[in-house]
Amino acid sequence: MNIIYQHFFRKLLFKLDPETAHDLTCDMLGFAETLPFVRKSISKILKTPKHEISLFGLKFPNCLGLAAGLDKNAMFSGISSSLGFGHIEVGTVTPDPQPGNPKPRLFRYPNQRSLVNRMGFNNFGSKAIVERLSKYNPKGSRMSPVGINIGKAKNTAPDFAIEDYLSAFKNVAPQADYITINISSPNTVGLRLLHRKDFLSPLLKSLQSLNKQLSIKSFQRPLPCLIKISPDEDYNSLETIIQIALENKIDGIIATNTTLKRYPSEPKSFLEKGGLSGEPLALDSLEIIKFITKETNNMLPVIGVGGIHNTESAHKKLDAGASLLQLYTALIYNGPFFPSHLVKSLKTRYLWP
Repeated sequence: MNIIYQHFFRKLLFKLDPETAHDLTCDMLGFAETLPFVRKSISKILKTPKHEISLFGLKFPNCLGLAAGLDKNAMFSGISSSLGFGHIEVGTVTPDPQPGNPKPRLFRYPNQRSLVNRMGFNNFGSKAIVERLSKYNPKGSRMSPVGINIGKAKNTAPDFAIEDYLSAFKNVAPQADYITINISSPNTVGLRLLHRKDFLSPLLKSLQSLNKQLSIKSFQRPLPCLIKISPDEDYNSLETIIQIALENKIDGIIATNTTLKRYPSEPKSFLEKGGLSGEPLALDSLEIIKFITKETNNMLPVIGVGGIHNTESAHKKLDAGASLLQLYTALIYNGPFFPSHLVKSLKTRYLWP
């Protein structure tokens, strides 16, 4: 099935502008999301094996997740589960709707099996995402956990970012299995300043305080909270981030977001500005995973993302200490049946029961 996609459907989609192809795909999957029998049929056909993983107080049917950025508006989280993903991260969402950056803002580099994007958190807003989830894939009846990735609005200065995160957190909490605090997109002005201690420490403290308040009101445990970090931070910065995460009892780190680097082996390949994702990011992401797991003695779970494109690249991240994995760009190049195929290959490789 992957071969059919790569030799037919991908060729058709790649004739379109990247964002047009993305929107068309999301619309099709979004329509399928409204048809429960489609989800069941896909699951039966693919027969993705289960090797349950317990983490953050949640149960994941397998280790592979869909990274934030593809399903920004929670249009097809249920379909994504049917395709084999063991968790789905939707967003990034902001408190209110925003259009994102000017187009064009998404670019393919097929020779490097990569993407460059400068989308800028275009989304329908946190309330619309929750409404969609509650209608078509409500919390408590899902095949896979759904995480909601939150960020600040484009026009919000870093000094006032906390209010954006608090507002988005409060809105999405009722439908989130976990929440990811995105401080690392390179496409929103000032966002990466939130890696600094003077911004990050009060942000996480405020969010965890709200998390505790909401849990008391709802008579449920606090939601697992993760932070998604940049691959462009130096190791001194990473040490500080890890320390702050541990002090504020953050449940895990997603390593990593896209990079602003342009790699020397392909100096003229990535001409557009924005965050680079795909295979070139694999090594940097891997080294950061190793660093975090070593620094924390494997006490702070890591979700490894960046450059996963086959069994071997997934295997390396798991061996480096990642508890779970995520991908996005590989789905564009390998097609919708790739997640199930990859999970099956990992089952064989690791001999999970």
